Amino acid sequence: MNEVILKPRLAAPLFMLFVTGVAYGLTYSLAGVSVRGGIPFTAYVFWLGVIAGVVMFVLALLFRKPPGVTRAHLKCYAVTGASGFAIPYIIVAVVVGNGVPSGILSMIIALAPMLTYLGAVMFRLERAWWVKFVGLFVGIAGIVLIVAPDASLPSRDLVVWILIALIVPLGYATTTIAAALMRPPAMDSLSFSAGYFLAPVPILFVAMFATGEFWAFGGEFGDAEWALVLSGLVQGLGIYLFLELVMLKGPVFFTTVNFITPVTGILWGMAFFNERLSFWVLIALVPLFLGLFFVMLPRKSSE
Repeated sequence: MNEVILKPRLAAPLFMLFVTGVAYGLTYSLAGVSVRGGIPFTAYVFWLGVIAGVVMFVLALLFRKPPGVTRAHLKCYAVTGASGFAIPYIIVAVVVGNGVPSGILSMIIALAPMLTYLGAVMFRLERAWWVKFVGLFVGIAGIVLIVAPDASLPSRDLVVWILIALIVPLGYATTTIAAALMRPPAMDSLSFSAGYFLAPVPILFVAMFATGEFWAFGGEFGDAEWALVLSGLVQGLGIYLFLELVMLKGPVFFTTVNFITPVTGILWGMAFFNERLSFWVLIALVPLFLGLFFVMLPRKSSE
């Protein structure tokens, strides 16, 4: 009887986890379609925040869970929105716009849990354990396999962009730590998602003008515009599922999404851009997944 009860309780989070991994992998290909289709980098991120934020805000109002506006709430939105959305997605737009395969970018994201652990130790949220530090160094070895061999990338000019892309998992790790330290008690996932996307929008609006990259939806919708709209919807769904899964099953359970995202990111890149990654890049999945496994290992109280 217990097994019958437990299976549905686990089935729903596993389904949510799979959907999140597929959604995260898709966002990098959608970004490529948009920016390679002519939408400026900063404008892409601005409209991404507007679309995702408005959708989540409307849903929060419909479910009568409007975002909180206390100082603690606004501070949490600002820090997590900047570190987990605004800055990383400007980097995403820039690097895919300069030719980095979306499949490789989705692999780099697997470093996020390893960097999160490092931050958790620094902020004394977790104790240091040599096994997890081994995982961090093994994961870094995976990145080396992507950038070091001459035959690993379509062009050696992409190396600098891949190194810049490391800011993305660093931003995600910062968001995870910030959410753990700053999230007000009982903050609903819908309201958090709305504030997360909308908080950076005013700064992104100013940045769009300051960089000379103003862009707005015009007459006809092409592939770039539809990809941007779809990306906004996917982003909203992904962040909501992230917050729900962390609340339901904890952050360790959610980190397993990083086994799904690189694979789906590679598949989406093949579907959208006919990407064919080199042998070295595919082999890099092994240390990345191994490093992730070490970081996820539970530590016994006696160790």
